[in-house]
Amino acid sequence: MECAEIFQLLSGEKRPESEGVHDVRLAYIQFALSFLIAGDDNTIGQVLELKEFIPCIFSSGIKEDKVSTINMLLSTLKTKVIYNKNITKTQKVRFFTGQLLNHIASLYNWNGITDVAPENPESTEVSAEEAGKAMVRDLVHNFLIDLCCSRKHGICFYDASLGTSGRGGNLTLLHFLLSLKTAAGDELVATLVVNILRVCPDLLTKYFKEVTFSFLPRVKSTWLNNVKLLNKIYEAQPEISRAFWTREFIPLPRLLAMVMVTTVPLVCNKIMFTQALNLDSIPVKQSALSLISVILKRALKTVDHCLDKEAWQDSGVYTAEVMEEFVQLFREALGKILPDLNTVIWVWQSFKKQEIQQDHGKGKKSNSKTSAASKAAQHDDAETILLKAALLQVICLYQQVVPHMVMQYNFDFSKLLKGIVSEQGPLPEQVPPILQHHMLKVALELPANKFMWLKAQEGPDAEIIGGERSVFYLLMKMFVNSSHLQLKSSTKLLIIKILRDTGVFEHTWKELELWLEHLDCTAEEHKETVIQFLERILLTLVVSPYSYTDKASEFVQEASTLQAAVGKQDTDDASIPISHIDDVLDMVDVLVEGSEGLDEDIGFLLNEDMILLTFPFSALVPAALEARNKLLLGTESKAGESIMAYLIAVLTDLLHTQRDPLALCLMLQSYDKFEPANLLCCQQLAQFHRYYSLWIPEQAQEVLPLQVPNSSAPHVPPSSSCFSTLLQASYESHTLGDKNIQTQLLAAVPCLALQQVLRAATQVLLYLRSTVESFSQLGKSVGPSLLQLLLDLLKHLVVHAEQLDAQNQQKAEAARAESDLFLDMECVASLELATDKTVEEVLVAVLKHPTLESWFLALERKAVPPHTLSPVLVKLLAAHLSAGVLQLLVACSPILHKLGHLGLLAKYSEAITQSVLRELRTRTVNSATTPKTLPQLEALRELYPYMESVQIREVTLALLSLPEAHLLTQPATPSPGKEKQLSSLGKTLVQLLASSPQDQLQSSELLWWAEYVRGLGALLPSLAEHELDAVFLQTLQRDPVLAPVVPVDLLEYCLVRRTKASLGIASLLLQHSSTHLLKFELWCGQPGVGLLQEHLDDFLPLIHVYLQHRTQGCFTRPTGASSAFLVSLYIKDIWLGAQQPDTFLAHVRMICEAVKDRPRGEEEDIVVLCKDINSDS
Repeated sequence: MECAEIFQLLSGEKRPESEGVHDVRLAYIQFALSFLIAGDDNTIGQVLELKEFIPCIFSSGIKEDKVSTINMLLSTLKTKVIYNKNITKTQKVRFFTGQLLNHIASLYNWNGITDVAPENPESTEVSAEEAGKAMVRDLVHNFLIDLCCSRKHGICFYDASLGTSGRGGNLTLLHFLLSLKTAAGDELVATLVVNILRVCPDLLTKYFKEVTFSFLPRVKSTWLNNVKLLNKIYEAQPEISRAFWTREFIPLPRLLAMVMVTTVPLVCNKIMFTQALNLDSIPVKQSALSLISVILKRALKTVDHCLDKEAWQDSGVYTAEVMEEFVQLFREALGKILPDLNTVIWVWQSFKKQEIQQDHGKGKKSNSKTSAASKAAQHDDAETILLKAALLQVICLYQQVVPHMVMQYNFDFSKLLKGIVSEQGPLPEQVPPILQHHMLKVALELPANKFMWLKAQEGPDAEIIGGERSVFYLLMKMFVNSSHLQLKSSTKLLIIKILRDTGVFEHTWKELELWLEHLDCTAEEHKETVIQFLERILLTLVVSPYSYTDKASEFVQEASTLQAAVGKQDTDDASIPISHIDDVLDMVDVLVEGSEGLDEDIGFLLNEDMILLTFPFSALVPAALEARNKLLLGTESKAGESIMAYLIAVLTDLLHTQRDPLALCLMLQSYDKFEPANLLCCQQLAQFHRYYSLWIPEQAQEVLPLQVPNSSAPHVPPSSSCFSTLLQASYESHTLGDKNIQTQLLAAVPCLALQQVLRAATQVLLYLRSTVESFSQLGKSVGPSLLQLLLDLLKHLVVHAEQLDAQNQQKAEAARAESDLFLDMECVASLELATDKTVEEVLVAVLKHPTLESWFLALERKAVPPHTLSPVLVKLLAAHLSAGVLQLLVACSPILHKLGHLGLLAKYSEAITQSVLRELRTRTVNSATTPKTLPQLEALRELYPYMESVQIREVTLALLSLPEAHLLTQPATPSPGKEKQLSSLGKTLVQLLASSPQDQLQSSELLWWAEYVRGLGALLPSLAEHELDAVFLQTLQRDPVLAPVVPVDLLEYCLVRRTKASLGIASLLLQHSSTHLLKFELWCGQPGVGLLQEHLDDFLPLIHVYLQHRTQGCFTRPTGASSAFLVSLYIKDIWLGAQQPDTFLAHVRMICEAVKDRPRGEEEDIVVLCKDINSDS
């Protein structure tokens, strides 16, 4: 039978179906495949070259074959052809033509006979026919994935130009892709298309030019499926284009074309997006926004990569400047394709219009108290909510990727907020959190000038209460009404950003957190009153800030003048120098307009400490006090009570954050010179006045009319935490010395939330500063214990904050896999906790406080801050403060090391270094008597792992230069057998040396290390410490070049000591120092003879090293003299050792070393010596 007849027989269309046909077809398939199964690689190659020999199987009835037959066909081709390394890619391409691939792909629609049961049936309800179809679809899909998507085994080629060069590549795959008409509707076929285009991005442009899919926006499922396929294709592309990884420079226009290939689909353009967004169909708009989001997210990855300067520092192709130019071109290209922002915003506004029309259609009155937008939000279905969320997400991405398009669009984005938040009603029940979240992201991302936050919607008067409220008012309502922690946090950040951008809070914006947090803690029935009060004063302040900033500066100046007058002006920047006061008054005017270049204009560096002292509080404080007084002197007494309670709570916490509270207290006293008509307000003011007067000098205190006789109870703000309340009440009532109170305070620390720890720490610091200043009044009995308590509280607060932060990090790790669109608010909150900086802020507040920095080891440094204490009290204060601060530093140092902020220890490390060096210089001059405990040495031993290496080296060299008497302690009763012990200085030296870094020696450190080795080598014989021997050995092992500077006497110490470490030192000295070689020869000749003979096995490795290096150096004696001397001296012991099995090899090696390269006469002498030894034995 000829091939033509076989093909005709296998053609099922012209013959009725019968078992015979299937049998013949199966026989032919088995016959054809037998050549692949049994043949060698050469035979397989020839079979593949035969046209229609195997391809005819797929072109004639393959869709009716049995599952087992198809499995046999595909598995044989996969193993014998695709994965056969000896079949070239060219052979594979010639065999798997586009037509053959089409026939294979037709198996996606297989409808043959199921003769194989699935191994793991997913459902018993699925019929055998459906199970067979699924099996065949999986078989053909995996086969085509391996064939078309593997660059190693398949038929695809990689085009480095991504199709921009115009060369024709992967044409077989292109024709195959164009034939897959069901890609938009069939998930498996779509996956195949996506994977092929992922490995062959050069086909993207050609594919979309020739594909028959329509991407013209229509309200049809076909278009939606096409766009869905488009999304899948581009989501599968690499986030960063492979064009950036080339090793040759690509001109920017061509590079841009290559990047755009995998960023924006060819079929996408401004017209298409505009048409899609204008169609009255939520699914169409959703699909369009989804596609825009995919494009922008990919573009954002590219922009971030290009603007990452570190990524281009070591690049030999592109520079950071070139990449910035590329980003500009990239953004311009995207702007020509993306729809105008006006089109995107119109979608949002169209929803709002529809909602208003619906409300009017229902006959709602125009004067309804509930806004149409917020009511309609209740009726939004899931599709509308997701569409709005996607739209807000796209607006954010516009700002991040194409900011020029946002800047060019003149629109008040605060109008978007009207569709999210209203001034009435519990908003979380009306508006889904997803919309609030994305709206807040938009507000935080876009520039402040794109919003009209602080402008009242009706009239320019900021104090108008009637009419529609400002958007800023709506934000505060959203803040207090939100039940989601993450949304509340984002709203707070947005409010702070808005106010900070006005310039009024440039350096005092952190204070705004106090005002907002206490607003959130206000009783529900008083929140509206407080919000309106805050809105009024903030709008007033923003409109005319200068009068209030001037008032704040005046009280800062008054406080500084008062401190100078009473002789209590702190050094170390605890108050502002008088010479800077005029600069401060000029500074506030600059701040309102912007602070750029401020340092240069003022003439001194405005660092963090200077900011705290120059701007201790914001202009909001005088504005609020002024508004409060107007309110209390008016008729709104009921509103005045809630305002008074709110302000006292805020100002109390603000007082606790002050480094120097005098300016704030003077301002409070100035504004309290009136008597409110309301008795409750009068009592609250009197109690608060008594509290803040604790920080006003007696000569500046004034008797105010508001004081009432029955206000003797300590002032306790109602919204304070348990810890803060107890601490404040105890401090004010002078009961902190009570053991029961102290126990309660320490027990309250673990109950603090992370956000409360910073405020609690600043409160403790304020009390600590006041305790130091009033130490003379407290006396010896109370002062030290109070200092110890406050320092203990600081330590517990730091440790507690670190523990809470660690817990937050664990929560964040568990939440990182959540989607950024289908948001779970708790998950987002957990993720944001990972970036919380509270621990760092607590550490900065504590460790940078002037009281701690200036008094730490002040006596030891001879740098005691100005004071009015007696010498006895100064010593007592300094000793207790230094001891307490040291324990605090011990607790903080591991946390700082973990966070990478060891720089906060700089001043403390410098204090330790200075005081230790001062002490060592004193010891060098004076007698050898050393106190048992030195605070600076204790601090050094506790903190040296966290100090700078330069400081440790300086101290180490100073210790090494001390006389031996300072490092050792003489026994109380001298006796010959009693060993010397290390003194505190000696123990410190051993500790430092044992922990010295083991890094490779740098050339710039050579002189230091030489001094280090010389000093340590001189001390080793005196100290005789095993630990020091090990340290010295490690040093020489790391840097043997330092061996020549080691004192010669150290070699004899090592030989006599005869420990593993000391003999190791000796071995290194012999290897790298000719001087020590000579010393070893001399020692062997006289003092070491008996020791060598007695412990020859211990010294054998050392002798071996000596014999190996005996020729180095420039000794003026015959070359063989040294070895001949040693051999003649110890040859008997060495030779006898060679007779023992366990020491045979070592001793023989020694003899070989002795005779190697010796003159002939000397060799004969050694042989004669060995014979004589044998005859004697």
